[in-house]
Amino acid sequence: MHYFDFHYSWEQRKFFNIAIRESTVLASSSDVPNVEYEDVVAEEGRLNKDISLKVTDKSGIAFDGSQVLYGKLRPYLHNWLNPDFKGVAVGDWWVLKPIEMNKNFLYCLIQTQQFDNIANQSAGSKMPRADWNLISNSVFMVPTLKEEQSKIGNYFNELDNLITLHQRKPVVVNSSSTMNALPNQHLYFQVLE
Repeated sequence: MHYFDFHYSWEQRKFFNIAIRESTVLASSSDVPNVEYEDVVAEEGRLNKDISLKVTDKSGIAFDGSQVLYGKLRPYLHNWLNPDFKGVAVGDWWVLKPIEMNKNFLYCLIQTQQFDNIANQSAGSKMPRADWNLISNSVFMVPTLKEEQSKIGNYFNELDNLITLHQRKPVVVNSSSTMNALPNQHLYFQVLE
């Protein structure tokens, strides 16, 4: 990774000028998997299983890999995903398509403290949901050039990938007592041949 130098301007934009909320309903299939809240690691934005192996047929909002997913139910749980595949978002997801905006930058934007603060001014007490009218009319600072958006978005995407790799360091297990000493741990095993 390397640092970058920017000399471009930023501008204020309302969120409805940054992304649109998709609404095309589609049923999942063997070719089009579905993504539910339970499939995503909260605050990490990654899948916790191979969703192509799921055998459920559910309907939801279609996405084609050019959008990002934001979990609007209980926004304080920080459910988000930057998929690079075609699928169906099942449940309380917003499927956000960038408007003249780099997808990775949009993904970074929905993880900012500013976005989080606005999303958590939600409706409902038992099952709070982020309010689209409030979010869509909120103003965010964004780079004017897609090149700068791309550099920033890709930088943080690469950083997230490095963090994930370091979190998944190989664990060598040589006895059952070692397994018992690690309850409730998610382990990554490296197969040595």
